Amino acid sequence: MPSPGLKLAIKLALVAALVAGISIPIHRQPQDQLLEHVIFRDLYFLPIILAAFWLGLRGGLAVSLTISLIFLPIVLQGHPEIPARQAADLMAMGLFNVIALVLGLMRDRQRRQQEQARKAEALAAVGQAVASVAHDMKTPLMAIGGFSTQVRRLMEENHPAAHKLDTVISQTARLESMVRGMLDFARPLELHPAPVDLAGLVNECLEVAGPLAAQREVELERDLRPVPGQPRLDPYRVQQALLNLITNALQASPPGGRVRVGLRKQGREIWLEVLDQGEGIPPEQREQIQSPFFTTKKEGTGLGLPIAKKIAEAHGGRLEMSDNHPQGMVFRLVLPAGGQMPPKV
Repeated sequence: MPSPGLKLAIKLALVAALVAGISIPIHRQPQDQLLEHVIFRDLYFLPIILAAFWLGLRGGLAVSLTISLIFLPIVLQGHPEIPARQAADLMAMGLFNVIALVLGLMRDRQRRQQEQARKAEALAAVGQAVASVAHDMKTPLMAIGGFSTQVRRLMEENHPAAHKLDTVISQTARLESMVRGMLDFARPLELHPAPVDLAGLVNECLEVAGPLAAQREVELERDLRPVPGQPRLDPYRVQQALLNLITNALQASPPGGRVRVGLRKQGREIWLEVLDQGEGIPPEQREQIQSPFFTTKKEGTGLGLPIAKKIAEAHGGRLEMSDNHPQGMVFRLVLPAGGQMPPKV
């Protein structure tokens, strides 16, 4: 089977051969042969359509512009005494580029949809596998953690194996957290909307994140602006998503840095923002970072942001990210201020 590079080379060669095969006779034919002129002119649509279909918007426009430059001298050297012919040729040149633009956009959109469908199928398969593995790991991990804790309570602090058992307990707790994250990502989200005091929810999240902030020597700030009424959201899920964002921000910020959590109403949306002073995320990684299991941290699972994104979308909202000038990132949980939410995602 030919490689993708060879297939592309064959397609380019075929398009180039078609353009050359049409251009040579149309340049050589006498100007008074109107029928032949129109036939060869319209044949130019064939390589344009093929290029747009095979190569997308850029390839289609590249071919259509090349053909326009090749065809322009013929139009200019034609019969000025017959303005209708020149007008028809100029309109045809315009159509070359319009056809390339429309077909190229349609082809690129189709490719994006196919890629999204392929990723969705892959994620569905991964989700099923993860859910199965996580479910099987949950019970033994709980047993290991529970029994280890019981044994540790019977040990004296100066026991030579105490620190080893502490390590077992802490690592088991980390694995349990990872399993919970896997299950949260794999399972459909069932929302239980209720009126939510968002300012109180943010304050509670900051209180929960306080020990981690103190451990990492990062200052937590709040910028809570009044939000009229109490929007109907799932408080547990919103808190989970916000805590994921705050935890990521604290882990990304250097000692002595600040993480600011903001709340405000913007039009018909509610913005929960988390601003950090970390190193930021390169533009080429910003799409990957929202994919499951992609992480730049040694002990990360790569599920914090995907779960936050899933929770936002389950509410009919979205997760946004942007640069925090002069340094760091802004993660924004955008939720509807009111209205209906999908019951399950």
